[in-house]
Amino acid sequence: MKKVVIAMSGGVDSSVAAALLKEQGYEVLGMTMRLWQDERQPANTQAEKDAAKVCEILGIKHQVVDYRDIFKATVVQYFLDEYAAARTPNPCVYCNKKIKFGELFKSAMEAGGDYLSTGHFVRLAQVDNKYYIAKAKCLAKDQSYVLYHLQQDILAKVMFPLGEFSKDEVREMAKDRNLPVFAKKDSQEICFIPDNDHHSFMRCYGRAADKPGNFVDLQGKVWGRHKGLSHYTIGQRKGLGIAAKEPLFVLALNAVKNEVVLGFANQAGCTGLTAGDVSFSDGIFRQESFTCQVKIRYNAKPQEAVVTPESVTKSATVTFTAPLRGIAPGQAVVFYQGELCIGGGTILASIH
Repeated sequence: MKKVVIAMSGGVDSSVAAALLKEQGYEVLGMTMRLWQDERQPANTQAEKDAAKVCEILGIKHQVVDYRDIFKATVVQYFLDEYAAARTPNPCVYCNKKIKFGELFKSAMEAGGDYLSTGHFVRLAQVDNKYYIAKAKCLAKDQSYVLYHLQQDILAKVMFPLGEFSKDEVREMAKDRNLPVFAKKDSQEICFIPDNDHHSFMRCYGRAADKPGNFVDLQGKVWGRHKGLSHYTIGQRKGLGIAAKEPLFVLALNAVKNEVVLGFANQAGCTGLTAGDVSFSDGIFRQESFTCQVKIRYNAKPQEAVVTPESVTKSATVTFTAPLRGIAPGQAVVFYQGELCIGGGTILASIH
């Protein structure tokens, strides 16, 4: 009997994934990560209690692993550092890489697990003896974007039981199995900022609030005053508070001058981008340019592009077949061929 350690958040997805694994005959251990304690609020242990209750109902063991120190030193510090550098952080990608498929994967293997499982809506594919993340059957819930960085050593030992199902089907399966979390709401915020107030969080933990500065256009003309760089992201149109003859977009954030650069729609299109920390799922860094589809944000539609890799610097230039808006340094650019996620990297800069 193979042993599967499943990351249990106390939500409906991981609960159903655990139930399916148990029904498939695996020995299952539920493992809940203790990640964050906001010093401004009392501890909230509801997620741990929900996960423990589900494990009790399923008749599987449950364990809590305390990663608070490393989570704060990695994911939270990354989040603060990226905003301080006027980039747009992607803490979910970073957490999956460093914590869930880093620290938790190690804990799972140390606990005797043959596999680590999660409730991600993705599938696992094998092509020419190589493993790849594949898009979920329900594209509306697909989470392949946040797992582009997984390599063969991890992919060979992971399981994703929910990749064939929709969210409605998952909730129905939870209800059918009398799991009390079947109607629990999905979390829509960053897990360590449940009130979604990034600026209060940064004032508390960054120990320094960003400062007001100027809105400027590409020629340097001042259009008004902004509230602080962390309030804006590349491609943003709403909430600027500036009247103009046409809608204005955020084109760039200048941390050195503390400026938000604005422009009109005809100035917002980008022909490409540069990316760093590029990796490929099969472990083979490409030597030649190739055509694929790319996503520049979690909810963005895939767009056709030509990727030109640079193996020495593990970087790439991505050239779009049609201009795109909203290329935000700090976000991930992810490469797809059909349903397969083949790799990606971190956006460094846009190309106009």
